[in-house]
Amino acid sequence: MLGYIQYVLVNSVRELGGEEALVAVAEKAGLKALPSFRIDTDYDNAQCLALIKATGEHFGLDDKALYALYAERFIKASRQQFPLFYDMAESAYDFLRRQPRIHQTLASSVVDHSTKKAVASKFELIEDEGRFWVNYRSENALCGLYEALFYRLLEHYGETGRLEHRRCVHRGDELCQFELFFDGKRP
Repeated sequence: MLGYIQYVLVNSVRELGGEEALVAVAEKAGLKALPSFRIDTDYDNAQCLALIKATGEHFGLDDKALYALYAERFIKASRQQFPLFYDMAESAYDFLRRQPRIHQTLASSVVDHSTKKAVASKFELIEDEGRFWVNYRSENALCGLYEALFYRLLEHYGETGRLEHRRCVHRGDELCQFELFFDGKRP
């Protein structure tokens, strides 16, 4: 997994609880210290999941609350670091149409070809007869995080909509599939 998820997570822990919280989260995750996560580096999936779980435990948050908090901080951080991604989109729909390409662009910095291919293929967009689907393939199975990010992105653009989780690895499916609905006009 590319390090941006962890980068935002570690910065959030630091902002919410200081260095003491970072030490506690690292310890709960089974790490002696937290690495400096980079966007162009692939990190261990199990380590990422352990950090997410440890953060939730440290702050007393269930997955839904943790993902909502994370989504808020992710949008804020990515808006500051990658403003062009947001400026190019007039709506959440427009942004999410580009999201698989954005993810592929970020994956292009990875040197290992097989890792690059795996990262780039995590998201697939399907538009068919006015319907909007996203297929998500990841060993991390962070579909709840995608859902939280979807709703926070709608909020960012002052819009409403809903996500229906049609297929899910947590229910035994080979991938997660979301159907996204946007209230109002699409560009």
